[in-house]
Parts: sequence; C-alpha cells; structure tokens
Amino acid sequence: MEVTQSRDTQLAGMQEALACVHCGLCTQYCPTYLVTGRETANPRGRLWTMRALGEGRLEPTPAVLAELDSCLVCRACESVCPSSVQYGDVLGAFRERTRKRGFWRRQSFKVLEHPALLRALATLLRCWQRSPLRMLRSLLPQRLRRMEDYLPPVPPTTERQPLPALTPAVGTRRGVVGVLEGCVMSVLFADVNRDTVLLLTHAGYDVCVPRGQGCCGALHEHDGDLQGARRLLQRNATAFAAQPLDAIVMNSSGCGAAFHDARRHLGAAGNELSHLSVDAQRFLVDHGAALRFRPHAGRVTSDAPCHLHYAQNETSAPLQLLRRVPGLQVVEMPDAALCCGAAGVYNLDHPVMAAAILSGKLDSLAATGANILLSSNPGCILQWRNGITERGLNVEVLHPLTFLARLLSA
Repeated sequence: MEVTQSRDTQLAGMQEALACVHCGLCTQYCPTYLVTGRETANPRGRLWTMRALGEGRLEPTPAVLAELDSCLVCRACESVCPSSVQYGDVLGAFRERTRKRGFWRRQSFKVLEHPALLRALATLLRCWQRSPLRMLRSLLPQRLRRMEDYLPPVPPTTERQPLPALTPAVGTRRGVVGVLEGCVMSVLFADVNRDTVLLLTHAGYDVCVPRGQGCCGALHEHDGDLQGARRLLQRNATAFAAQPLDAIVMNSSGCGAAFHDARRHLGAAGNELSHLSVDAQRFLVDHGAALRFRPHAGRVTSDAPCHLHYAQNETSAPLQLLRRVPGLQVVEMPDAALCCGAAGVYNLDHPVMAAAILSGKLDSLAATGANILLSSNPGCILQWRNGITERGLNVEVLHPLTFLARLLSA
C-alpha cells in the first residue's frame, strides 16, 4: 500500500500516542509480534514508529511502512494497556492521513456501499462459480485467485432476497428490535440474516429492517477511510432513527463494533446508534428466555472474533447461549481470544502473515476435538473455512445463530 510522505500529515493526530509508557504488556497479545518476535511488529513499536515518522526522526522507507501496514487492528492491546491508549484510533488516524488507495481498491470498497451493485456482482460471481471457464482461474492475477479461494458458494438469487421490512413476533410480543442486513452478510450470509429474524421473533420480538440502511463502514475504517466510515454510519443512524426500537440487534461482530463506536465517529449524532446496538448473542442471553432448543449430542467450540471480544467487550454471551442447548458439549478453545488473521481484508493483503497467525489457531481447534466451530464474524468464518480445508480437518464452521436456528424447537 502506497503511503504519502508529508511530515505534516504524519505528525497530525499523534498526540494520543504520547500516553504510551512502553511497558510492553501489549506485546504478548499482539498476533504479529507472536509470529515474528520483532519489536517493530507490536503496538509499542508501531506507536514509536508513527511518532518518529511524524517528528522526522525516521524516514518512511518501504520496510518501515510495511511494518505499520501489517497490523491487523485487532485491538487486543487496548484491553491490557495500563495507560488506556486507544491504539486503534491512533493507527486509524495515521492511515487516514497517509494512505493512498489505488483506483481499483477505491472502487471495490464503493461497491459495498451500493446494494444493487453488490447484488449484481454476487450474481456474476455465482455465474463464474458454475461456469466451465473457472478452469482458467490459474490465469487470474494472484490477488483475484486468493479472493476466489475465500469465496463461499454464492447462493441463488431466490436465497438473497432482502428481509421483510417487518416480521411479527411469534407468541407473546415483548417489544420491537431492528436488524442490520449489511453488505457482505446480505449476499453471502443471507441465511444468517434469516436465522437471526427467526430466533428474535420466537423470542417474542417484532423485527424491523429499516429501508435506507446499508454497509456499516467497518471495512472502510479498517482501511483508514474514516470519512467513508462516518458517511455510512450516518446513513444507518438516519435509517434506524425512523421508528422507535428497543434495540438494534447485530449478527456480525464487525458491524456490531462499528455501531458500538458510532458516537466516537459521529459525536452526538451517533449516540443513539451506539446506545441501541447489541450483539445478537448477548441480546438472546438477556431476552431469549422464551427460546427452546432440541437436544444435541455434538461437541462444539467457539472462537472469539476480535471485534466482539475487544471492540465490544463481549466475552461471555456466546458460551452462555450455547449452554442452553440440552446435551451439547461446549469445549472452550485454547487462545480463543487471539485473532484468526482475517481482519477485514487483511488475509488478502497479507496472506503469508494471515496464514501464520491462523496456523496456531488451527492447532488449538484440533486440540478441542470439536466437529463444529462457531464464529459470529463473516470474515472470520471464511478465514476458518479456508484454513480448515487446507489443513484437512473434519470441522464444520457455522455462525452461532445458524447453529441455534437448526435446533430451535417450535
């Protein structure tokens, strides 16, 4: 990724980094440091690098910039920092001021903002997947081949229809909640969206899907496009403010983190979005007493997406919810809180590092003996599925709401 070399833009926004006391507590929680052992590949080292660049003490060589670019922004470091350094904010501000995005990268992110274009692209990808021309994939550029490796089978158009604007509660009505369809979720994980509505209605809630909503902006924020992230959050804030809601229930941890942090990006305009947003698993733990599940004798484990565990500080709800299934053996995964290497489009930009990070996680998964792995982030699901296939493990990767919807007792 190209980065501009203006000292003024590099220096701007670096005051937050001064709070770092270089204690090093963050280092053992940093995925890239655990792989490389390099001081410049952990949060403490990257903060020093950003300050040195801004103050003119360090030249922005390709090697220096590559080390900054290799951060996943998993935000694990923030959870242990005694000085409460908001590392994600510092790096995001640095990327916003210094990154230059190529034409095709900008256009690919813009597609996420337009549902009609995204649906059309999904249809083209489905045609490609079913075409004999797919045998020529070896002729594609390397990045496109990597993208295709992660792409799951695109569902037919009939399974990618938008959710109804309103789905009434089943049984006793307890309230009304909103649901975000999202961008990637709406075309590749539309089944998860339907399962979300199914569980919420059986929990006693009317489910509202406001028109005018769209991409949450999480991928834009990852890429340093904070202006784009703010624009998309504002669009969603307007859409969800159209009617009174008890909560906005989020089934993607990346989207949930974006809504959770809306007040940080939008100020007062994002307060309501931040206040109302709640992860679906937490919501069902607190408000899903009416749900009943059929017994299941399987052995499952759960991975903790970084944007759920760290950005939203939700560490217990996923396992609490699973333990409501009679007979289910829930095995906690060693190092479940470590990043899997997906991190938005990180696994496309840094495939070698992403694979190295996932390798240790695959070892942890194998140690559980589980035949089902649950994760609530679409990027993590795709990362896990690809790694499990390459490793040859016999493990199914599902969204937890899909798993629970399969076991829902009418």
